[in-house]
Amino acid sequence: MGLESSADTDTIKKAFRREIARYHPDKVIHLGLEFQEMAATRAAELTVAYKTLSDPATRESYDAVLIGIVTPPAEEQAPPPPLRGAAESPAGPASESDHADVQPPAAGHRRFESERADRDNILRRAIAGKVREAVETVFGAVEMPVVRGFDTALVPLAKPRFLGSHPPRVLVKAVDVVDAAAIADAWNAAARTTVHVGKSPVVVLLVGQQLARSRDLDQALEAAARQRKPAEGPPELALVVVNASDWKCHLPAEVPAAVRKLIDQVCK
Repeated sequence: MGLESSADTDTIKKAFRREIARYHPDKVIHLGLEFQEMAATRAAELTVAYKTLSDPATRESYDAVLIGIVTPPAEEQAPPPPLRGAAESPAGPASESDHADVQPPAAGHRRFESERADRDNILRRAIAGKVREAVETVFGAVEMPVVRGFDTALVPLAKPRFLGSHPPRVLVKAVDVVDAAAIADAWNAAARTTVHVGKSPVVVLLVGQQLARSRDLDQALEAAARQRKPAEGPPELALVVVNASDWKCHLPAEVPAAVRKLIDQVCK
């Protein structure tokens, strides 16, 4: 939930309500089945996190796991209250029936990691599916080579003479937060690829659940564009920031026409 370790009960409750509202079914119904599954997974993860942090005993156990404190033997301490994944309103305390399923702190920590990994995988698959659909709509069939540093690579198979221009090679990377560092990393990785052929431009779709301020994004994109590309790198490289929540795109000032055509399809 993006909280400091010292967050109090009210701060935790406000953060939970803010974050859980982002994944309400009405907010994702237009994004397709995989995004709906991702939202449900995320909502369940947030609920578990809230229940853990709002109960003093489970919060103490969780904090101990994070900082590597060795807890006393079982006979020297009372067992921590259990954790359940069912949704619960933050308005009231948990009842005794909520303590039916006991999990040791280490198992709870592994569960958080597993749920986050599942959520991230669902998100990446959903993003890849949506981008592939857009690329195939504009440029036809694609192949999908493995490109280091990116989740997905899409190479249109159509020849330039049939399209009137060289179709772009599309690289996709999903991150939690798109900021200057994420933009620099993605740009540098794309500049070193050899996925392009001849004059084919390369477009990077950097998809994030949270975005830095527009002004900061503009500055980061301008700084990246000023970097010198390796001789074997793509002749044209454009990086587009995409908001995973609403698929709005943040483009650099100038992009090739073929790239803009694709972005219009991705972010329509």
